Amino acid sequence: MTPFKVIIVLGKSGSGKGTQAEMLAKEHSFKIISSGSLLRARAEQNDFVGKGIAEILDRGGLIPTPIIFHLWLHELENAREANLPAQTGSGVSGIIFEGSPRKLYEAYLLQEALEFYQLAGNMQVLHLDILDAEALKRLLARGRHDDKENQIRERLRWYKDEVMPAVLYYKEKGNLIEINGEQPVEEVYREITEKLKDFLGK
Repeated sequence: MTPFKVIIVLGKSGSGKGTQAEMLAKEHSFKIISSGSLLRARAEQNDFVGKGIAEILDRGGLIPTPIIFHLWLHELENAREANLPAQTGSGVSGIIFEGSPRKLYEAYLLQEALEFYQLAGNMQVLHLDILDAEALKRLLARGRHDDKENQIRERLRWYKDEVMPAVLYYKEKGNLIEINGEQPVEEVYREITEKLKDFLGK
């Protein structure tokens, strides 16, 4: 039997967490759960919830955590069902939460859910660590319309205030793996796979 695995990838804007999540998912048959992608897809559905999400996204607001959590659970259950064929060498071997949880409260909720699904003991958290100066340099070089310096600095402050408490929570639980995110993409991935070698080989 192939155990169902859970990997959480956290990091500042510009840390490359999306790229690393995609590389891991492709090589190891993981399904990526990205809150942004889930919300955008749900917003396209022309019902009460979809319209409500679209309205909040359009004005740049924050979606309530219970709504996001509901989407997570739906994807988690679907991925667990898709894991059944993995026991014979195909299908989904696990999930990657890319960029989530984003708050300590969300980390608590997710932990309770993983315990219910009997997955809490088969989880690892990657923290792609980069300095604020490196994040700023990368994001300015990217040149997106929402990558103005003042906006980037605000996102970095938000990460420190909101996401870092969740990172520290996982560190205290013994699930956290620190990754040097300032290396080239290939070197970051090499460090990740080396540190996850035993976990991925289960």
